[in-house]
Amino acid sequence: MTPPIAVDTLPSSNPAFQKIEPQITKAPFDPSKHLAFESPSEFYTLQQLGLPSEGSISPVAITAPFRLLSDAGIRAARADLFRREILQNYKWTEAKDPGVYKLRGYAQDTDFVRSLWTSPEMLAACSKAAGCELDVVFDYEIGHINVQLPPGQAETEEDIDRLLPPIEPVRQSATVDDAEAERAAKEGIANVTAWHNDSYPWVCVVMLSDPTGMKGGETALRKGDGSILKVRGPQCGYAVMMQGGLINHVALKALGEGERITMVTSFRPRDPYERDNSNLGNVKAVSDHGKLYTQWAVYRAEVMAKRAALFAEKLKESKKTADEVEKELGEWVKEQIKYLEHSARELTTDGEKGNYNHQRYRDTDGKS
Repeated sequence: MTPPIAVDTLPSSNPAFQKIEPQITKAPFDPSKHLAFESPSEFYTLQQLGLPSEGSISPVAITAPFRLLSDAGIRAARADLFRREILQNYKWTEAKDPGVYKLRGYAQDTDFVRSLWTSPEMLAACSKAAGCELDVVFDYEIGHINVQLPPGQAETEEDIDRLLPPIEPVRQSATVDDAEAERAAKEGIANVTAWHNDSYPWVCVVMLSDPTGMKGGETALRKGDGSILKVRGPQCGYAVMMQGGLINHVALKALGEGERITMVTSFRPRDPYERDNSNLGNVKAVSDHGKLYTQWAVYRAEVMAKRAALFAEKLKESKKTADEVEKELGEWVKEQIKYLEHSARELTTDGEKGNYNHQRYRDTDGKS
């Protein structure tokens, strides 16, 4: 019997890995081995983009790409993600292009990826890059995967199930000249998604592919004056942090021969009293509602519990008159009612509609 292949001792990329189910020795997450965080060298602020800061929890709009994962971390993440059972259970595909699909809601079945994003070291790195203390929203939003397979490689749903991305990122080569890339951008061909604001305050976008020689792959942001700013796409293992709930943006397609795979995790403020503009408008159409709604309800209830505990502690330490306590409690209750009403409304048709065109997406059973 052929022994399992250790993730950290894989040979150089081999196309054969795309056509077989690789045998993998799963690597437990080790921050000293799998993280390689380097603080962003620069960033754009909301003020620089001409965007209002109301509702923001940091002046940072988006960072320049910064290193986040080591080479071993990239391979271990891809090994954990691109398994037959993960694609079969958590894949969402695009009707127009079978080579473009998403993976969502799989965290309970990917020990490495879940440990990676919930580790104190990862949370500290993302918080430092964003300039504010953050926590993962909830498990369903850990590691949302956007996959763009090489052109012509997948023509049917069956092709996607058959062609697992290899564990070692394939080195790419460009086949698109500047004129063609410019034409694609003008005609919207190069957009992976529609223009949108995220459902959650912050996102971390990590590149899991080697974009060497590719064209495109940037994030385009709409500035306050309506003009467009393109922030260069990260290198393999690099990431950007973006306050995506406040910024209208779009992911641009990588043009050329190779794959483009990104891993996106959403964050909310750690402080339960900090402004949190989370909603479900853009994610309902590409989620299992039972799991999504349960985790949303738990997260909102846990925030309420923290708020109540902090409020009670504050009152215990105060020496207020009866009138002062009545006023303070009344104001606190009004604030919590607004929070709870929003929490419940998001699970109904009266919730946020979102500003992203999800109608073209379906899950593997064809449900919209």
